[in-house]
Amino acid sequence: MDVHRGWGVVPAAVIGLAVLPGSAAATPAEGDVVRTDLAKGETDQPVSITTAPGERSSLLVQDLQMRPGSSSGWHTHPGPEHSVITGGTVELQTAADCAVVPYGAGQAVFIPAGLAHRVANTAPHDAHVVATYTVPTGAPARGDSPDVCRK
Repeated sequence: MDVHRGWGVVPAAVIGLAVLPGSAAATPAEGDVVRTDLAKGETDQPVSITTAPGERSSLLVQDLQMRPGSSSGWHTHPGPEHSVITGGTVELQTAADCAVVPYGAGQAVFIPAGLAHRVANTAPHDAHVVATYTVPTGAPARGDSPDVCRK
């Protein structure tokens, strides 16, 4: 019997195992675990988070409820803001071009650090937004800004 005859099968089997999906290694949740998605939105705009090496960052998640006629006022954040409109419609105006852009439920918004902006609810019904801020630890999440688009 030729013992070398089956050796061609072993590398093929090892390679086959290496390319199989990792479902055998997956570990599902155990016990009483409930996961609730707070918001999910889509955008075609670039999204990024960049922090300085060695700088500690904090993640802040807020549920914003905006009544009809309300506004955030002009402000900035020291880090990026990622938001999802979860109900109603809001209007976003940024210092980048001063255009008023409407966003509705299911849409995501990215606002870079330091960009002055204003969010308003001009609709006759409430609007809801889940906003996530990544800011340097200890820094305030929001700073007031002048209305740079006033003419």
